[in-house]
Parts: sequence; C-alpha cells; structure tokens
Amino acid sequence: MALSAVACAAPTDEEAGESDAAVSLDTYWADAKALRLDDLTRLSVGFATDSLNDQLTGGNVGARFEAPSVFAAKAQPNSVLPDNSEIKALDTIVSGLAAQFGESELGTQVNKVRLDTLSRGQAKYFVESGFALRGGLNHGWSQAAEGFMEGAAASLGFDANAELSSRVIVAAKDDNLPGLLSAPLSAVKQMRGFVYPRSLQDIKSMKPGEMFALRGQGKLGANFGLGAPLLVAEPTGGLAYRIMVSAGVSGVIGGQLDVQLVRMAGDEVVVDVGVQDGRGVSFSAAIRDGWGVKGICSDGLACLRPVTLAGKSVDLSKLVEKAIEKRLNQYLTFKIEGGAGQSSTRMSLSRFRFHLDKGNQDETQKALEKLLKFDMRLAQALAMKDLDQAEPPVAAEMDAMRAATTSTRNFGFEVLGMNIYHRAVVKKEGTFVVQTPEGARSILFDQVHKDGGWFQMDHAFTRTGVAAQTLDAKNPDKFKSEANLFLQVAVGDKHMDDDIISDNIDAMLIGMAGKEVVDTLDKYGNQLERKVWEACPVQKDQDKNTQSWDEKCNVDLLDTPFMKDTKAQGLQAIEPLIARLPDDYKKLVREAANTRLTLQSVGIHNLDAANGPNTSFTLDVRFDDKALGLMTAQGSKDKYRAALREYLTAVHATRTEVGASKTKDQVRAEVDEKWGGQMDRMAARFEERARAYRELAATEAAVPAKLRGKGFISYPIGLRFQINSDDRKTLESAVVNSTSHERAMAAAQLFDTLKDEADRINAPLYDEHTAAFPLLAMVPRENLEVGMQILADVKSSFWMRRERYQKAGFKSVSASATGGQVAKISAGMFDLGAVINAQ
Repeated sequence: MALSAVACAAPTDEEAGESDAAVSLDTYWADAKALRLDDLTRLSVGFATDSLNDQLTGGNVGARFEAPSVFAAKAQPNSVLPDNSEIKALDTIVSGLAAQFGESELGTQVNKVRLDTLSRGQAKYFVESGFALRGGLNHGWSQAAEGFMEGAAASLGFDANAELSSRVIVAAKDDNLPGLLSAPLSAVKQMRGFVYPRSLQDIKSMKPGEMFALRGQGKLGANFGLGAPLLVAEPTGGLAYRIMVSAGVSGVIGGQLDVQLVRMAGDEVVVDVGVQDGRGVSFSAAIRDGWGVKGICSDGLACLRPVTLAGKSVDLSKLVEKAIEKRLNQYLTFKIEGGAGQSSTRMSLSRFRFHLDKGNQDETQKALEKLLKFDMRLAQALAMKDLDQAEPPVAAEMDAMRAATTSTRNFGFEVLGMNIYHRAVVKKEGTFVVQTPEGARSILFDQVHKDGGWFQMDHAFTRTGVAAQTLDAKNPDKFKSEANLFLQVAVGDKHMDDDIISDNIDAMLIGMAGKEVVDTLDKYGNQLERKVWEACPVQKDQDKNTQSWDEKCNVDLLDTPFMKDTKAQGLQAIEPLIARLPDDYKKLVREAANTRLTLQSVGIHNLDAANGPNTSFTLDVRFDDKALGLMTAQGSKDKYRAALREYLTAVHATRTEVGASKTKDQVRAEVDEKWGGQMDRMAARFEERARAYRELAATEAAVPAKLRGKGFISYPIGLRFQINSDDRKTLESAVVNSTSHERAMAAAQLFDTLKDEADRINAPLYDEHTAAFPLLAMVPRENLEVGMQILADVKSSFWMRRERYQKAGFKSVSASATGGQVAKISAGMFDLGAVINAQ
C-alpha cells in the first residue's frame, strides 16, 4: 500500500531545494473558467412560498416554541419580559468571541454586525426564536435537480412529510417586543411581510444581523473535490505522489439537513449548510464537462482518465469516486462533542458568501435559490470561476471535502445564532474548535496508546500525530500546512531495585544536553556509587546461604564530607556545559542530574526488592513542524545512528565499572560489538521513513508553483490505493486525506517503525524507549519541547525501610522546557490535549 504521510509549514523554495526528493508530477488540470453553466442556470427554483408564510401564521401548523431570547447592546432589566427573563448583552458576546475565537471567526463577525445595527439605532433589540413545525406541512422546500448519476434527476430538499425545526432572528423596536415574545411568527410576518424570504428583494430588505435557519430530513446535492489539487500516490515502492489532477464527484447526501442564512452589512449574505446523521446516497465522478464540473482537461481528454501505475492500467475516475465516497461517509458518521456542553453530530458541508449587487445578478440569485434548497452546484461553480477575484459575487469559505479531511468541532445548527455564543462565551459552557474562514486552523490527530507490564513493572507509550492547515481564502497559494509529533514514554516500578530511573535520565540528558553532560556526571556519580558499596558492602552468611545489607551504614555515610562534596562538585561541573541553554532547559538538566547523583549515593539492590521505593519516569516530547523537517533532513541517517549508539551506551553501561575498570569508550566498543548490525538496520529503516517524509513535504511544497495561474483551493488532497488483481479490491482500497494528514501520519509511522525494529535490539529499557530517546538528539534545542516527570514514594513502614532515600533527598520531580523557536499547533484558546482526548 502506498502509505502517505504528513504536514508541516510548507518549506520555502530554498528549503525544498535541499531535499533529495525529486518532485515529478504528471498534471492534468482543467480551467474552471471555461465551463458553461447553462444546464444549471436555465431553471429557477424560487425562495420560500407565500403559502408557507401564510401557513406559519394561520394557526394550524402545530408549532412548538422555545422561549425567545432577547439581546440588546448592553444587558438591562426590562419588566416587559415574562418570568423576569434577562435581556442579554451583545457587546459582551462580541468582545468575548473576538478574544477567544478571533476577529475573523464567523460568529464574531455576525454578532458584531448585530451590535453595529443596534448602535446605529436601526433597532433596539435582536430577538431569537426557535420552534418546530409539525410533519405534513406543505413547505415547498424541495426541487427536482437534474445531472446526478449520469444525468438522472434527484429530489433535493426537505422530504414531503418532514417535521421542520427553525430559528429566526429579527431586529426589533420596543413596540415589537410584546408580540415577538407572545406570538413570534405572526409578529415577524406583521413587521416585515414574511417569516422566510420569498424573493431576493425580501432578503435585501432584511436588516443586517437578521437570519433564518431551517432543519429537517431530506437530501442535498453537491460536487465534491472541486478545485482541490488531487495527488495520486505511487501504489508501490514508496510514498511519493506521481500524478496531480483536478477532479469533481457529484453526490447526493441524505440526513437531517439544515440551511442557515444571515444578512451581513452592505450587500453581503452568508449561507451555511450542514447535515446531522448524514449518509451518502449516490456518487458519480465527472468525466465530461457539465453540471458545475469542468471534466475535460486542456489536452481534450478527461482529467480523470485511465493511467498506468505500477504496470497496471487504473481508472482514475473510479478510484476518485470511491475514495471521495468513503471519505465523505466517514466524515458524515464521525461522532464529535460540541455545542456548549452537549453532544452534536452536525457536520458542516459548505459555507458561502454572496454579494448580491456584484457580477451577473441573475446567476447569483439562481445560485442562492438553489443553495437554500440544497443544490450547491451552481454556487460552487461560480465560486470556482471567480477564485482570482478579490471580492467575487459568490465565494466558498469551506466545503465538505476540505472539512472531511480534518476532524473538527463546531457550533452545530446554531452557528449563526446568538444564544449559543452567549452560553459559550458568557456562561463558559462547552469546548469548541471552530473551523473558520481566513487564518483558521483545522486540527486532525492520530493517536496510539499501548501499555504492558509484568509483576512489579509496568510501561506504556503514547504517540500522537497532529496535523493542521491554516487557510487564507485570499491567498490560496500560500497555504500553511503543519505537523507535530507527540511522544510519551513511561515506566514504573513498584519496588525499584535497579538503575531504571538513572537509565532514563541519562538517555534524556544525552539527547537533550549532549553526551558530555552524562560523561561528566559519570566522573562524580560513579565515585559515589562505588563508595557506597565499598563502605557498606553486602554481608554474606555462608552457613545460612543468605545475603544482607545494612541500610543504617548508608544513612550515616550520606553525612560524610566525601559524599556531600562529590555530589556538589558533580552538579557544579556540568554548569559550563549547559551555560548556553535557555533557563528552562538549565532547570530541567539540573533536576535530572541531581536525581541521578542522589540515586547513586544510595544502595539500590535486589536483595530485598520490596524495600525499593515506588517510582516512575515519564518523558513527554513534542516535535514541531520545523523539528520534523530537521529530523528527517537529507543526511540525517548517520546522525541518527550516532544518537542510537550513545543511547545504548548509556543504558548498557555498568556505572560502578566506568571510570574504574573500564572507560566509556570501552563501553561504546561493547555496544558496537553487541548491537552493531542491529544499529545499522535501525538506521536504514529510519532513513526509509525519513525519505518518505521528505518526498511528501517536497511534493506538497511544489504544488503552488505547479498550479500558479490556475484556479485551486487552499490545500491539496492525497489519494492512495493498493494495486490488486481484483479490480474491485483495488477500488475498495482507495483512500483520500489532506496532505497535511498524510505527512503527520508519516511522522507517526517513523516512530512506529523504529519501535518495531527496536525489538531486535532488546536493550535494557523497553522498545519504545529505544525508539524515542535517540530522536531527541536529532533536533536543536530551540526547536524542541520536552518534559520530565519522576514520581517517588519513599515512605517507610514496619516492613519496608527507605530511610536512605529520604536522607538522600530522592523525591518527585516535574520539569519541562520549550525551545524559543517551537511553533505549536494549537486549537486557539483550547487545550490541544483536551481536544485530542475528547475523540
């Protein structure tokens, strides 16, 4: 299988030029501007009907109402409201949203427009009403849309007998308020002549900030993958992409649909479409022009054409069709948490901004009509045709295909409302990650956790690959793609009886501060350890064939000048070696070094294992985007092998011997003899994965240049598949992901491969330690984030004597350090760990 890989900030041309990965992409691209739209524009489907508006106020629709919410510029008491209900403050919502989600997030923009409307005196309040309409209502919110499944028509919109939920927000004055609170539908219609707009003029007459939303069971139609550079991976021999193609797949999706329209300032309208409990009904790849897709490339052939890959003819249209169908169905069934503390499965499918007075207004009106009734194709096509315009009549902010290649949270059906934001910002309920227009970050993660143990010992590791894409709708060729790799390795011993903590400390220090620090600690710490065994040797009873050890001897020894001075000298000796480290790194090194020398000043033995302290060691490390690029750079193989050798030297060495009967270089020679072949193999596997990462990063970086001047959305999508003699199995294997996801996965696979390979070495610590610790040495400190936690329980009891650990000062320690150039993938105001753990 062509296992694709990951995301980082797209390298500069100079950085890309340093890679050994040759970027060779056969490109089949169609110019969306050349597409005629007669098939989509020849019919109008209208807006809401007079009949629907009349039914809403006729008293026979069986509406169930929520208590309306009233918002003013500032909070205020008002005796008109029943049950002492509060008038909520829009200024608090707007300032909170701007601080927490950013000025460009849609919720911030919409509610700022509302606040401006009130500030200009166009109204005194905004009133939000929610209600449900009984099934069987003659809503007329549907259409027969042609062009799906080889030209066949599809019934789009709400099902005929669907029960509809709705939200309506209107601007109101004092004299409107009583009616809006007691009979909102009648009051809204009386105020402006409609509840749901019947024409474009009705929409234009809405005040900035007013909105409506409808939700119910039904079907929607769209073209998926439009304008996204689709990279097709080589199915054998590596992770490289070989083909770049423009694609379009028409599809019908069923589920609990919703559409939301909000009037913005000027001539702007925003429409958001989503689905809950969605499912794919039908999909068909476009291999000809029509129905919103430019399927014929500049060479006169179908863009999605048969190609030869790995010596086998492959039909790109069928591959793309199947892969996009699978990805969308996975997206539609992805379960997420959100919506101010309550569960939500609502998935965003598209968001469009319309400028009603720009461009061809007839086309714009028809695109808006069709979009409101769940045919997105004309709006998508117009947005694609005008990608190069600064303020096009129709602009697509997000679409299902882009959303489907990330894992996001959202505000659900109430994304354009007010009350949801009041709960999130003022009441501080819930946790959200919001995919927003410009500068937004969409987070994707892949996490593996495994643990195991035997009797007194336990160990575990967690590795998480995280990808993010920062989108800039105005500069599509300047997309930012990032990847982070999080590693955590942990080991615990209920009754420590060997050097497990010291081994972890040395392994971390070698990678983080250099082997010179560990070699210096050897000079002093190993003297301490030898002194303990010289002054307080194990006592053997030949008659009883037993061994014993006098802990009081060790306790008394700790008070001697030799023990105190040698430890102090050791800590002082490393100061020149860490002088150039940042302060937090110095603190971490000092804490680790002090713990190591402390443990070397006490006798750690397995004569009576139950007397050892309960202890554990945990390493956390984040490799940011730049760190991953440096780690996998060309020529890193030899550096990795050297780091692996130093790690094995540290954990293999018998510390009482180093500096007495042998040198550290002799230990290194032992490591070469014992594990030389295995180290070569691990280094070779490291290089395989590093090269795969470089190939993906180089291809991703090359996409903007190769498509310069052509219309495309902000970031590419990767397709991979497995060649099989059974064509059906080949199609079933097709998978699409964002290239940022693919690159993040490549970073995760690098660790996974090293861990599997470490089993051949079987070093004193566990395989995950052998895989993780040498990677620390591959990255400069300024690009590394690392944390250490040592837990120590040294309490004594009648059966367990641990006074020497108490006297020596062995205790729990927690320290972390972050390089000054670390660029974290974050979820804005949200804790990324909480986002990941809420999967």
